[in-house]
Amino acid sequence: MRRISDMRAEFPGAGRRVYLNTAGIGLASRAASAAIKGLVDLAELDPRAAHHGKAHAEAREAAARLVGARAQNIALVPSTSLALNIAADAIPLAAGENVVTTDLEFMSVIAPWFEKCRNVNAELRVARHESGRIDPQQIIDLIDGATRAVTLSAVQWTNGYRLDVVAIGAECRRRSIPLVIDAIQQIGVIPFDVERNAVDFLACGGHKWLCSPSAMGFAFVSDHFATQFRPSLSYPPTSRPPSVSWQASWNDPAFDPVRTYALYPTAARFEHGVHHGALGAAGLTAAINLLLEFGMENACAHIVRLANRAALGISGLGYEVVTPLEDEYRSGITVFRTGTAAESDIALCQELAARGIDMSVRYTSGVGGLRISTHVYNNEDDVDQLIDVLASLRKN
Repeated sequence: MRRISDMRAEFPGAGRRVYLNTAGIGLASRAASAAIKGLVDLAELDPRAAHHGKAHAEAREAAARLVGARAQNIALVPSTSLALNIAADAIPLAAGENVVTTDLEFMSVIAPWFEKCRNVNAELRVARHESGRIDPQQIIDLIDGATRAVTLSAVQWTNGYRLDVVAIGAECRRRSIPLVIDAIQQIGVIPFDVERNAVDFLACGGHKWLCSPSAMGFAFVSDHFATQFRPSLSYPPTSRPPSVSWQASWNDPAFDPVRTYALYPTAARFEHGVHHGALGAAGLTAAINLLLEFGMENACAHIVRLANRAALGISGLGYEVVTPLEDEYRSGITVFRTGTAAESDIALCQELAARGIDMSVRYTSGVGGLRISTHVYNNEDDVDQLIDVLASLRKN
């Protein structure tokens, strides 16, 4: 296994600026870019050799290794948002029933359920945060016999708070309630095992912490979810072909497109519109394999160490760090505030950008501030440059 300190050399963009905005969008690795370019070159010579089937299969295998799953439980999706909509679409909901979530979620977690609940007169139950933290018991207490889904983020995007998904997953599994998780702010930073967390549907785009440069991500779909729930949209590769394969069926003069289609009882039935997504799949595979090559445990230790270094330096300057810093809640996100007004946070973020330091400002339900995202391609110098610039601005 290679040293994590060698990872920076795999990302050309890491030396251009102090890039601390991976929670928004990650830098692309040489490996991911090369995989996409290689497939384009192959398509120029032999488009059949660059067919999406092989690229998709490799992407599913890589994603499965990343989250401790089997390839048949992985669906390829263009984005986290679409995957979460697919899950919401597949789960039946009726008047008088409810869905449980929190008030710190990214809008894509809640939006599909908000619309669905409103349309059928169901209830969206919301666990309210306490100083940016959500006790799992708050969520569990909202679950009852009329709950049809629990939908949450593994890591909150505005303050980096990492939720105890294990406790919630165990309760959902006990009650046979599907647990839908947005894991885009955790996968690629903190190791995540879908079985240990008892997740039924997990969504993760590739463009943030996985550092895949094209619009492709993945969803984990449990066996229970895949057999119990049905999407309202599908396309031929998600169903069983009439013959040994779809190609063989299309070569048969007796092929009739008006027939009863049987969806595969696997994650493939939830794939929408990735039929020609070979480029994105190739980039995603290479990006994930790079992380696995260096080791996710090593990556996690490096990322959190830099995040803690940033938190220590910032608090030493007198800024308020709003991210919970206990190990069990830690992620790659560190958030701080300059004072009481968001305008001052925005102004400081713009000043840092002018000095070659990329970050962002994010707020939800009163929680947030300037968001720092430390990743595998960052090092101590990146963090120290940020602290030095903040210190110089603090004196002025």
